[in-house]
Amino acid sequence: MALLLQNLVLDDRELSVIAAECLSVPPGAVQSVEVVRRALDARARVPTWRGNLRVEVGNESEVLSRQLPGVRRWSERDQVRRTGVVPAARPAWSRRPIVVGAGPAGLFAALRLVEAGAPVLLLERGEATEARVRRLAHDWRERRIDPESNLLFGEGGAGTFSDGKVYTRRRDGDLGWIFRQLVEAGADASILEESYAHIGTDRLRRILPVLRKRLLDGGAEVRFSSRVVDLVVHAGAVVGVRLATGEEILGGPVIVGAGHSARDTVAMMLRAGAAAEARPIAIGARVEHPQALVDKGLYPGGRGGLPAASYRLAHNPSTGRSAYTFCMCPGGMVVPAGHEPGTVVVNGMSFAARSSLWANSAVIAQVPVEDFGGAHPLAGHAYQSAIERAAYELSGSYAAPAQRVADFLADRPSPAIQRTSFPHGVVPVELSRLLPPPVVAAMKAALRSFDEKIPGFASNEGVLIAPETRTTSPVRFLRATNRHSSTLPGLVPCGEGAGWGGGIISAAHDGFSVAESVIAGAS
Repeated sequence: MALLLQNLVLDDRELSVIAAECLSVPPGAVQSVEVVRRALDARARVPTWRGNLRVEVGNESEVLSRQLPGVRRWSERDQVRRTGVVPAARPAWSRRPIVVGAGPAGLFAALRLVEAGAPVLLLERGEATEARVRRLAHDWRERRIDPESNLLFGEGGAGTFSDGKVYTRRRDGDLGWIFRQLVEAGADASILEESYAHIGTDRLRRILPVLRKRLLDGGAEVRFSSRVVDLVVHAGAVVGVRLATGEEILGGPVIVGAGHSARDTVAMMLRAGAAAEARPIAIGARVEHPQALVDKGLYPGGRGGLPAASYRLAHNPSTGRSAYTFCMCPGGMVVPAGHEPGTVVVNGMSFAARSSLWANSAVIAQVPVEDFGGAHPLAGHAYQSAIERAAYELSGSYAAPAQRVADFLADRPSPAIQRTSFPHGVVPVELSRLLPPPVVAAMKAALRSFDEKIPGFASNEGVLIAPETRTTSPVRFLRATNRHSSTLPGLVPCGEGAGWGGGIISAAHDGFSVAESVIAGAS
């Protein structure tokens, strides 16, 4: 048996000494100690690491009898959190499940199905990681967009070129299983304990081929450059897919784990009869600052050996729209994230070391469905696309429209823009010409509020690079209790593109969950 010690300051001393002090026992009484959760607390002038420890002591009952604050018995749930779960169901498979999309949702759905003995077929419209990385580097140099393999489409989805954030407070149950898959494939084991863990785009590119090999070794078939253009429907149910080449593949259920930018895939599911509804989104711009400015604002006593400072900020006024930061990338860069020629879209990413000179995050404001100009499930895609095309027209190229923050707040043009991390370059544009007035107003109020928390945030040391429009899917597909489409059996919409995820881990978890439903249905 063991104890769980919660919210301890983890300083430079040995963990056994910290645990013994908390339990008021001699250091020799501590038999073993392990960090199970860790987070940086930057609220005080001197930031400190806090965490939870799993501790074994010889006199556990006596310690518990003293009812020390933050100390309790290690539970079965804690054990599951620590080790993850390995589901045991292995039904007989009469049909081949088809998974469309190799992003987090599709990838982890396929991994769980293979673990259950399913002869999975995984189809991805983009390229494998190795080819995708080379193509993207070439396209960034040439300032072009390949509509089929780009920052959004390809093995790993949009998350491959991101900070690789795996933020969640939990590591138990299915989430523990997901995190263990990542660690066993090469992610740093620290993600099992860090509350605000990240992997980094460079490490993700090494992890994905390992996960692919695991699929292949388990009997799955993985096909890249294979775009699904139609669902094969028979007697009111999906029984297969049709590729752009004309090839028809029968099997099922068909799990569609397309990302939130696969607009043609969304239209395909609607055309086949899957019910969906429009949902609110948030849009805005990326704000980029020198990392040193953020470090100074959040580490007033000096950064020292601490990681590049990061933030999560929100402004929720009593009237007007809320705005907040999203997908903060310390020591990162702003990247082009479009997949359609003649459009400009931006996103952010970091490498594992988070060592660049810049910090960036999205500053986005709420956009209700009413702003889309219609309640059709595709109305939100049209709303996003109109802004993305306007950005291209305003810049005259794949360079991004940009404005210094203080100029944006003062409604004056920026005469020039300092160097940024955006690989296609930026063009001075008054962003009020691009973004809708309610979004501009909410962003302005938020930026002034954020400046009170991080001095200099609203100064001209910051640059707004626009537009950030792909924060979440503007459509959600309706699902029955078995997670199939509520109107089209045999189709299982999942992940971000279906409106059931909002990041790497939530999308992966939805993929795991729909796989569990498919396994239960096959048992």
